Amino acid sequence: MDTPSPPPASASDRTPRGSRLAEAGSLAALALSVLALATSAYQARLMQAQTELMQTQARASVWPYVTIGKNEYSAPGREAFSWRVDNNGVGPAKIESVRVLVDGQPYRNWTEVFAKIAPDQEFHGQTSSLNGIVLPPSTNRETTVEMVKPNTPERARAFQTATPRTTIEICYCSVYDECWLARSLQTENKPVPRCDTKDSVQFEQ
Repeated sequence: MDTPSPPPASASDRTPRGSRLAEAGSLAALALSVLALATSAYQARLMQAQTELMQTQARASVWPYVTIGKNEYSAPGREAFSWRVDNNGVGPAKIESVRVLVDGQPYRNWTEVFAKIAPDQEFHGQTSSLNGIVLPPSTNRETTVEMVKPNTPERARAFQTATPRTTIEICYCSVYDECWLARSLQTENKPVPRCDTKDSVQFEQ
């Protein structure tokens, strides 16, 4: 007599195991998708950081730094004086704006300035224009610009005496159009969004 075979498993018997396998597969696929997304995001952030670093290095390689100082010699009867501008950075400086003020009042040229600081004298001396020029860096060569150099000891003495009353402002930009404002006898230049000359009295000489 043949032994009866066990009845086949019904669909309800197979479903729980099949569902668990399907769920496990779905979770594994989801985990792989999350991992791939996280990896892509990390790679994107890494590339962005590398790009920013390269841009920073490129800007640093052409960074200008303008300073406004003075040369003076105070021996009685042989006084000499000049306002000087240097670019102590490593890249060219595009001079966008120049202002010269005495007692807070802006002037357009050295003749007007001298009439303010020494009204009993007439100005004569060497001058140089800066507005609109590109000042190369002083690395490996002398690129100093003397804005003004009076030609007699009396005139030099007048400029020396007026130094505390005189302010020179130069706004300049790099080749990447990053801009700064330099002030006379100050070592820290102020970053500015742009060199705005609107409604300001610009120094012409």
